[in-house]
Amino acid sequence: MLRIDNYKVAKYMRLSRDDGDNRESESIENQRDIINNYITEHNELEAVEEYTDDGYTGTNFNRPGFKKMLQDIEEGKINCIITKDLSRFGRDHIDTGYYLERYLPANNIRYIAIGDNVDTINPEGLQFLTFKLSFNDYYAQDISNKIKSVKKRKIEKGEFQGGIAPYGYKKDTSVKNHLVIDKNVGYIVKEIFDMYVYKGMSTIKIAEKLNEKNIDAPAIYLKIPVCMNRKSKNPEGYIWHSEQIAKMLKNEVYIGSVVGRKFQKVSHKVEKVRSTRKDEYIIVKNMHEPIIDKLTWEKAQDKLNKHRNSLTIRYEVPLKEYIFCAECGGKATYKVRRSERKNGQIYEQRTFMCSNKNKNKSCKCKPITEELIKNKVQEVIKEEIEKISYTEDEIMNVYKSAGEKVQSKTNILRKQKINIQKQIDENEQIMQEVYQDKVHKLITTDDFTIIYNKLQNEKKELLMQIHQIETEMMKLQKEDIEKHYIEMIKLAKDILQMKNPTKEMYSKLIKKIEFDSNKKITVELTFSQANNKK
Repeated sequence: MLRIDNYKVAKYMRLSRDDGDNRESESIENQRDIINNYITEHNELEAVEEYTDDGYTGTNFNRPGFKKMLQDIEEGKINCIITKDLSRFGRDHIDTGYYLERYLPANNIRYIAIGDNVDTINPEGLQFLTFKLSFNDYYAQDISNKIKSVKKRKIEKGEFQGGIAPYGYKKDTSVKNHLVIDKNVGYIVKEIFDMYVYKGMSTIKIAEKLNEKNIDAPAIYLKIPVCMNRKSKNPEGYIWHSEQIAKMLKNEVYIGSVVGRKFQKVSHKVEKVRSTRKDEYIIVKNMHEPIIDKLTWEKAQDKLNKHRNSLTIRYEVPLKEYIFCAECGGKATYKVRRSERKNGQIYEQRTFMCSNKNKNKSCKCKPITEELIKNKVQEVIKEEIEKISYTEDEIMNVYKSAGEKVQSKTNILRKQKINIQKQIDENEQIMQEVYQDKVHKLITTDDFTIIYNKLQNEKKELLMQIHQIETEMMKLQKEDIEKHYIEMIKLAKDILQMKNPTKEMYSKLIKKIEFDSNKKITVELTFSQANNKK
């Protein structure tokens, strides 16, 4: 790094909840004092900017203060960064290493970590940098594991660990981590179970009823931050939905249980969480006053399980993706209602319903049976196809045209293979350069290993792409003209007769299907001549 007489210093300070008992010693004020004293003792340093990230973890760099500092580096406002120690800059080994060993040197930025005796202008201070970064990474993971362990023990003791109490409850002001019934809305939970179990109402009907009464949805009543900060996609705002009702009906909190570990962070380095399986839940019974009695709860679960079992059947519905509501433009959902007749036979009613009506009743369009849709589609397609008369010679011409397309595709694949081979050659050249950097000690062995493994993985991926291209080219070379000619004639006849229509066949024929409350069906085809509509 080039030495200069005057450094424009950025003071960077960070503090997060993960610092635990050390929060006072690591406070922003304490960090600022240490950095200011250091600057005072070194005449070549001049403080010009200050950046703070209070409440942000060091396991990633998604921090506003840090991002602003990078922006000022790019604009040339600063050429030196000082932190109290390395952990204030970052705790993640790989990303912190990238900034300290790649980004900052590339931009000729001096970095000083006072407590760790690191100063990038002096090579001696970098000798144990990799070790220190690894230790900080380990520390962050250890803290994360300890926090998880503490939360797990509290859940196992029956303490509620959620940030916001479930709808129908509120946090007890006298007993920490204990729930009490919220009398303002607890009765609504009872009404929901009563409507579902004893009045035979569906979750859709229940949501509609609550919305008619203008009862605030949980997101509004509980003032959930993510909902308050983000506008609802629904034009009517946050309202009751059938999915929300279903979740409440399955939540054991309403019979007095504390349910924990429904979600788990993927890693201490990222904020993303995953939903855990039910067998991973921690459930502690009889920890607070129940809103729902056991008998009502069991009846609700029986009804839910019966409905769930009926949904496990998979239905192939080739037309589904093309069907929309003509009144609001919503995509159609497919519904199958199964019921048992007196003679023991199972009757199925298959219908398409507007998704907006299904979710929240914002659309009043009535459902339509699958049979009506299919009959109309078949009628329109036959009517259009009958206007077209193909001779076998014309079909052969179509096939020859397809053969030309095959050759064109072969040429494209060949060009792709050449380009990928060039990438492989460049990859191998970079490997040689990185190896030479290691030999001449321009990079550490650890960095060489990371870069080399990354390049090897990229090379494997490129070789796999070449293999796939060569396989596809071989298939194209083995095309059987006579076989495909016969298949094309058969396909044409099948389309004319609408035999066993498949999703692929529909994709070639249909653009869009719409239906309204009066059961008027509009079919837009890919080849229709009269404005493509019928």
